[in-house]
Amino acid sequence: MVRIAVIPGDGIANEVVPEAVKTLDAVNALFEIGLEHETFDYGVERYLRTGEVAPDNIDEIIKKLPEKFDAALFGAGGIDPRLPAGVNAQVVLRALRRGLDLFANVRPCRLLHPSLTPLKNKTSDDINFVVIRENTEGYEGGTAGNFKRGTPDETEIRPEYNTYKGVKRVLEFAFDYARTTGRNRVHMAEKGLPGGLWSRLFQEVSEKYPDIEPVHMHIDTVAYLMIVAPEEFQIVVAENRAGDILSDVGGAVQGSRGLAPTGCFNPEKSFCYFEPVHGTGPDILGKNVANPMAAIMASRMLLEHFGHTQAGDAIEAAVRSVIASGKTTPDLGGTLSTQEVGEAIREALDSEASSA
Repeated sequence: MVRIAVIPGDGIANEVVPEAVKTLDAVNALFEIGLEHETFDYGVERYLRTGEVAPDNIDEIIKKLPEKFDAALFGAGGIDPRLPAGVNAQVVLRALRRGLDLFANVRPCRLLHPSLTPLKNKTSDDINFVVIRENTEGYEGGTAGNFKRGTPDETEIRPEYNTYKGVKRVLEFAFDYARTTGRNRVHMAEKGLPGGLWSRLFQEVSEKYPDIEPVHMHIDTVAYLMIVAPEEFQIVVAENRAGDILSDVGGAVQGSRGLAPTGCFNPEKSFCYFEPVHGTGPDILGKNVANPMAAIMASRMLLEHFGHTQAGDAIEAAVRSVIASGKTTPDLGGTLSTQEVGEAIREALDSEASSA
């Protein structure tokens, strides 16, 4: 049994997460996994009803989720025109990441169909890497602020802090992930101090993994190579800001951020959470054109993580089949709505299960 806390959040997440949940229900019926889920309305829907995006004690609520649930499926937190400026489900996201100390953000980038990538002469064999982003420190460490707001002297300070413990553990996570998934090369991307913490610890940690080639690069070089030679990469581990940027580059390389899922982990804890990486999509909100595939592929990651590989593979096969048939939302060149794509994936899922 896998118990899932579903938290849609803001924006288009309320359009795509329901499609992921319906797909989980479908795969649960087909493979008899024993999935259970409960939805929490933290985010815009709650605000529209009550005037608050989450209860005042949201940090305590999130910290207690592992007592009842094995994982969370989160949608997005951020800009939503229905919310006042600065009010959003980021409070939930921060509680999931920092409150539960889920420090490793794992973002696979796989080309699901050769027609999707904007890169010339690149195939599914060329585009198949994973970005592992440090998830709790760096520029999102919670220490930013403004003073003299609204005056000509307004100053914004956004310090980036990295700790020995935080850097070392995410580097070890990346090398362990490479080893357990059969990869033999890890790139580390940063734009830090010469001889700084990230570069020194990368060298130190890599010495414990003689079977894996370590490659240190600046983030600008990694971003360049992701576009001209993505086949160079297997695992890319990066500081918070660099990882955020590179994972979006990866989304573009694979054809759309609407295809990109992520999972957040701490190997010392059993609880983890999964989400699409595309954000709240305020420009397409309410148009019924948001691509549900990233949310559905996030549910695929969830199933795989908990050992339900056959069910997860069936979801991916269904997504690939739908893409190949052209039954997609406009970001992939199609004309279908969010719900129509979700239904097409579930129909393909039935077909995959029937032929298995």
